[in-house]
Amino acid sequence: MNLHARIELYGGPEDGREITLPVSGEGEPLSPLPVPRASEENEGVAWYERDQHMGRGFWVYKYSDSQSAEHPQAG
Repeated sequence: MNLHARIELYGGPEDGREITLPVSGEGEPLSPLPVPRASEENEGVAWYERDQHMGRGFWVYKYSDSQSAEHPQAG
């Protein structure tokens, strides 16, 4: 069993970036996902939501919001 997932970020400031993350016991990566910005000129994180499972441990996440330090938790 693969314990990691490849993720492609779609939209927003990190569009096209690929990252690798550990998966949960259910085999899915975390969502929403805070992604530290790759550029030094843009501080904070960009938020991405799990969108599509493309098979073989590969997921596409879509840009959802951008906040500097916190993301509201779903209740």
